[in-house]
Amino acid sequence: MHRFLAGCLAVSALVFAHSAHASECGYTSAGWNAPNGAVVFDRGEGPIRNVMDAIGEYRTHSMLSHGSIGAASHATMADPDQNSWPTVCGTPLNVNQLQNGYPGLEQVNQGGIYHYMYDPDGSGPEWTAWQLGDAMGAAQVADALWFNHPYVSDVSHVDSGQYIDRPLWNGARVPYSLFQYRDLQTVNQMPGSATNNGMVCSTFLAYAHNYAGRGLVSAYTYPHDRIANASNSLYTGVYNHCKASLGWFENAALTVICPVFWNVCGNAGNQVANCMAAGRCDTSSSSIWKGVRDNSSTTATSISPDRIGGWGVHPISSTLWASDYSHQLQWNSGGNVYGCWQ
Repeated sequence: MHRFLAGCLAVSALVFAHSAHASECGYTSAGWNAPNGAVVFDRGEGPIRNVMDAIGEYRTHSMLSHGSIGAASHATMADPDQNSWPTVCGTPLNVNQLQNGYPGLEQVNQGGIYHYMYDPDGSGPEWTAWQLGDAMGAAQVADALWFNHPYVSDVSHVDSGQYIDRPLWNGARVPYSLFQYRDLQTVNQMPGSATNNGMVCSTFLAYAHNYAGRGLVSAYTYPHDRIANASNSLYTGVYNHCKASLGWFENAALTVICPVFWNVCGNAGNQVANCMAAGRCDTSSSSIWKGVRDNSSTTATSISPDRIGGWGVHPISSTLWASDYSHQLQWNSGGNVYGCWQ
């Protein structure tokens, strides 16, 4: 779902939707072996993995393949900047960047998607695979998004010579929105809407499935005990990354410049947990996410990568991809291609 909180600065270990240290631009073989319309899954490090583990699911990110030498469409999030002093002490993370994750929904080439997933040394997610299922229907999804969907193009933040396409929804760009993990709202419906006009990787695929005329992907409601576990795990994951001086907090002296009564890492964990639990990315008050956690009537309704793939409690009828098994992902086409993912 990522770089969220994986996956994606060089990218830090506190990636939301993805791998911890991927570079933004680079070369790779000309293409992967995922056919047009296949969904590519992986399991990477980061706070999203903490959330997925807490609800008993495995996959942390999902992407739509546009063919063996084509692009990939996905929604992801790079790490927000930390605020400057003294704001950083009470509200450690840039509020706008946390609430409206960049790059959000995008289409990148093989060089870009490879370097989203892997470091220059080849390290990356612990598991990758693709599923195709209904090959004709899957190709219809990919082609509808590629040929028919409105988009804008702008230059990479890293390399001004590279352009990245950004599909539009409701006439606007689509940021990565952590609140989608709590409530996808009507992203899976047509025309659909959501807070901040946002999506995450798997709710985007549900949208694409319906946009192409392949039917509604129904949401799944997680019971209270699961979201309580997820809330605790998300907070702890962010806190631990911070304390290890990774990610946004590479300079451990940060805890020195703030008064002793400021728990900077705890505030970062609260801010991210608030953002996911209640869409409140602007505060580090723990009462918001703990209020959701401690209210026995609260649930979460969303669509995860495991549901897109029909795994665990999710039926193989959930999507046109879900009837397939997992195929090993490889980059094995001749030649090479350069690209950027942000």
